Amino acid sequence: MAEYDVVVVGGGPAGLAASFYALQAQLSVALVSPSLGGKVSYPFALRGLPAVDTVWGADLVQQFEAHVEAKVRAYFPQEAKSVVLLPGGGFQVALDDSDLIGAKTLILCTGAQPQRLYVEGEKEFFGRGVSFSAISHAPLVRNRNVAVIGGERALSAVLKLAPLASRVYYVLAHIKELTGSFAANQVLRNPKVYLFKDWEVQRIVGDEFVTGLDLVGINGETRTLPAEGVFVEFGLLPNNELVRDLVELDNEGHIMINQRCETSTPGLFAAGDVTNTYAEQVPVAIGEGVKAALSAWSYLAANG
Repeated sequence: MAEYDVVVVGGGPAGLAASFYALQAQLSVALVSPSLGGKVSYPFALRGLPAVDTVWGADLVQQFEAHVEAKVRAYFPQEAKSVVLLPGGGFQVALDDSDLIGAKTLILCTGAQPQRLYVEGEKEFFGRGVSFSAISHAPLVRNRNVAVIGGERALSAVLKLAPLASRVYYVLAHIKELTGSFAANQVLRNPKVYLFKDWEVQRIVGDEFVTGLDLVGINGETRTLPAEGVFVEFGLLPNNELVRDLVELDNEGHIMINQRCETSTPGLFAAGDVTNTYAEQVPVAIGEGVKAALSAWSYLAANG
């Protein structure tokens, strides 16, 4: 079984940054990921707004990708199937093809998946008006009508979008009423926010890009809301399956890390959207990947 100083699982912004910095430290690095780029590969575009301008940090991620592809000692373009903590320290990673690789340290950068609405048009218009991250794409909807679909946790998205958009349609899903929280009261008092609490989304409609969404009311009536952006805000599901029995998780399943990207298991580090770090932004993920690599380097220097 081949053994590496650092095995990075996940080839998105955090994983590529971690691999790059580990290579800069002259460590032996293996990268395990079926593809490279992560969320940078899924840009967001609106009519009249080219996708190339919408992902901050994409150029840097592409530079990391080119360097890692050229310099990494071992790139395994497949899924990691399991991670085992070895009795004497270090880890064993099983790959799709049943191969095993050893890791003195492990950096998990497996990201997170959005919780979907599962209606017609959601998948078809993803990246062309449909977004799962208002925090990433709110600045792009200036002076446009947008819709936000979600429950209480969508309040934050509505508050970020309202100052920028022409109007915000807030369609409650999975709940019937908002609580009396400060954020809810702020939303309800905002003249640019239109609340729909007894309606369900039937489909998201459009041509090349999103143009609106069809709703159906509790009495069967239908309505179409004109919107160029649709934000599905149910939160993210972290891809923690590989290590959920090895590390401490928060209530939403994110891997708990400290400021050095250390988990509760020595030698196991994590970075990016799979962790409890705030904000699913590409520049944030890059920074966390860099920290994880530097922490792994320090760990190896201290522990061999």
